[in-house]
Amino acid sequence: MEANHELDFDLLLNGAIEIGNRLQGQKLPADIAGIYYAEGLGQKIIHHCLSVRHLFKGYQLLTAEQLYGTKVDFASIAILVRAALETYLTLHHVFVASQDPEELRFRFACWHLGGFTDRAGFDPKNQSQIDLKVSEAKSIADLQAEIKASPCFQALTPKHQNMVLKGEWRIDKGWAVLAVNAGFQEAFFKQQYKFLCGYAHSSRLSIIQIQQSGGLQQQTEMAKASVGVAMVVLAKFMFDYIHLIPALREAKHELPTFPMISIWKAVGEELAA
Repeated sequence: MEANHELDFDLLLNGAIEIGNRLQGQKLPADIAGIYYAEGLGQKIIHHCLSVRHLFKGYQLLTAEQLYGTKVDFASIAILVRAALETYLTLHHVFVASQDPEELRFRFACWHLGGFTDRAGFDPKNQSQIDLKVSEAKSIADLQAEIKASPCFQALTPKHQNMVLKGEWRIDKGWAVLAVNAGFQEAFFKQQYKFLCGYAHSSRLSIIQIQQSGGLQQQTEMAKASVGVAMVVLAKFMFDYIHLIPALREAKHELPTFPMISIWKAVGEELAA
């Protein structure tokens, strides 16, 4: 990552914080189903990107007896960027990708149901958890009834209907499909995503790269590609979020970082493998 890119990353992070500051004290639009969760997904993306920026600067471990050399933990950066990327693709799929309000409501209901069904498989350990499980069983039934009434559900095959009711909100769509729908080039996404997943899943290649990157310069170089993806994710998230929230959309040209957001969004969508 060149020095100007490092500056761009800081400007993008400042832009994300500026967006949050502008929304403080304002009510989110009530006509967008689950918009509260869109805000939460955005916070998750920003937190991951802030951690990436912190790790990219390098760190020194200080113990009671010794100050160790500076390290850039490019492996953890890759894992964080993968999480930020998947979070962005989730937000885009659920809240942005469709122009049909009915389909957006359906997608949110499917994703919302998935959150309940994920937890339904856990065994309760105390009375409060037992009570919560009973309460959430009702929420699951209510959401399933809402989903079944949707024309979007009725248009699905029986196989996909069954998946939806189990909480499988992507309905056979892999991350690559969601990425293409979000504007990424398919070949670029698949290559980058495979690289990032290698660190999360402890692939042989990721271990070799960790073993062979002992110097600070090597570690920094290894981190640059992942940091570039993080910048694209952050820019695309902010662009979508600005256009999702009326108060931000109406004032987007007042945001000093909006041109930078647009540039990095375009960069990400033009990248090829």
